[in-house]
Amino acid sequence: MYKAYINSIERMIVMKKKKVLVLLLLILFLTIIVSGCSDEENDEVNSNTDTNSKEISSEVPTLKLGYIFTNHQTPIMVAASKQEKLTDNGIHLEEVIEKEKYKLMEGEEHIANVDLVVSKSGSETMTLLAQNHIDIGLASNTAFITARDQGNPVKILAPVHTEGIGLVVNKDSEINDWEEFLAKSKENEKPMSIGYHSPTSAPLILLEAALKNEDVNYTKDPSDVDADILLVDLKGTSNFIPATTSNQVDAWVGPAPYPELATVEDVGKIILDMKHLPPEGNWHDFPCCVMGTTEDLVESNPQEIEKLLELITAGAEYAQNNRDEAAKITSDFTGVSYEAAKLSTIKYTTNPSDVWIDNMDLTYQTLKNTNSLTDKLVEKSFEEASDEIFDFSFIRNTLK
Repeated sequence: MYKAYINSIERMIVMKKKKVLVLLLLILFLTIIVSGCSDEENDEVNSNTDTNSKEISSEVPTLKLGYIFTNHQTPIMVAASKQEKLTDNGIHLEEVIEKEKYKLMEGEEHIANVDLVVSKSGSETMTLLAQNHIDIGLASNTAFITARDQGNPVKILAPVHTEGIGLVVNKDSEINDWEEFLAKSKENEKPMSIGYHSPTSAPLILLEAALKNEDVNYTKDPSDVDADILLVDLKGTSNFIPATTSNQVDAWVGPAPYPELATVEDVGKIILDMKHLPPEGNWHDFPCCVMGTTEDLVESNPQEIEKLLELITAGAEYAQNNRDEAAKITSDFTGVSYEAAKLSTIKYTTNPSDVWIDNMDLTYQTLKNTNSLTDKLVEKSFEEASDEIFDFSFIRNTLK
């Protein structure tokens, strides 16, 4: 019996040892699992950190670039779409968030972060620059000049294109060309209403210059019933088509692709590509949209500005030489139909040529003659104001 008792004790000891061994193995197993999970979590965190560092770096400056939904500014859309395929010299954008955030690259070197900001008009772009909501803007040259006149320390760095402005009437209008337009304005019992999208827009300034050249009496005052033409602020390019279909205005002047869009949608017709204003040839290469920035950014980020201008120049060259592809990119970016975008007659260039500068002189004189300059520049000639308005040092280096 004693022997049986001893055997029973021994069996209990063996069973306890087995339980202890199982418990130890279980603890070891759980420890391995927890350690493994921790390593995986750490790896995931490290991986996410690495990914984020590739996407957005705080070690380089972030430049916010404002642009408008028009194919006057297709070069930046081309750069954002083509990315590393744009140039042979390595300057390109690398996408982080489509149509919003990019990295400005030269080969493998990360030069700057670039955020794209959509603006409604040149005047809004100037407000965004003044409030430091953007650092660089693509907008009409007239918006930059009038902003400078009001004390906003902005600089025009280079053109982005020339031309691309149309005069549009309702598709059923009896007016078919510039001569008929002028005749109609003279014979109307009340002022003929002509719309524009922004008070600082190049299309408006060009129209005013043309009307003055033809001795047409125009006004922006609805109560002036003796004028031949009443200029109406439609407050944005998005209102061109509705203003046509509702007969809010008799005609409007605007940037591509909106004149072409009116034709494609069969609501309006282009009676004049404004570069053909008489006398023929005087209005060719007429300035419109430019790239500009603030004096502060010129001083603080000259390298980044020059590289960004190289990018815009490459985008302009591509758009000029690949019209159909540029139209497709513009359509994808803005939602404007491809058919309208490809009808554009815009000339893409960043070269401030002698002809372009001569036409800028004409633009400046028109701004003065229409009382659009009222402060800092009102008493200055174009030559005197040029150093304040322009800084071509970066584009000259780019075009060497």
